[in-house]
Amino acid sequence: MKYLRRLLSFFASRLIAFTAVVALLILAFYLAMNTANIYVLLGDGMKLRASVILTREGAEELPNFFADEFLTRDETLSIGLSNQSPYIDYKITSFNYELSMEWMWSWPWEDRAQAVIVERVPRIVGSVLSEKKDLVKEGTLSANPPAWYGGRYAVTLVRAGGQWKIAGLTLRQMIVEPTETPSASPTPAPAPAP
Repeated sequence: MKYLRRLLSFFASRLIAFTAVVALLILAFYLAMNTANIYVLLGDGMKLRASVILTREGAEELPNFFADEFLTRDETLSIGLSNQSPYIDYKITSFNYELSMEWMWSWPWEDRAQAVIVERVPRIVGSVLSEKKDLVKEGTLSANPPAWYGGRYAVTLVRAGGQWKIAGLTLRQMIVEPTETPSASPTPAPAPAP
């Protein structure tokens, strides 16, 4: 009887250890899967949002990345699509977009996630619309598009129907990109003194 108890105790302890390891592996798998899905969603969704604000094109794709409630109350997007947009007088041809995720957490069994991201648009390439060129000559409009106001954001995401969507965006710190100034033509360096 003594040996049977030891044998059962041995198998029970190994079974508990095996179950714990499998549970940790499953938890790690779902955490990694959620992290990857959220990172891709944030990168693609926030870049599309910036593109819509800059070019006023592609707004019909936003519901693929953002919750409807967020889209109706996003003040930056509303201004970007209105006549008050700082980019309305420009034809934006390209821009550099950078997004980094500083932190993210989502339990596998929950349908909410939190993240902290840093969004930047360090370079915007565009020109003044032809009907606005007189304003540039008068000095009331810059020849270059205005700088982007990026920042560090706290993001709330929700999962509905198996798909993650951005449901909240709270600015924690604003990052103002420097504006590009046209460089003067290069001048030759003076010759060294004899």
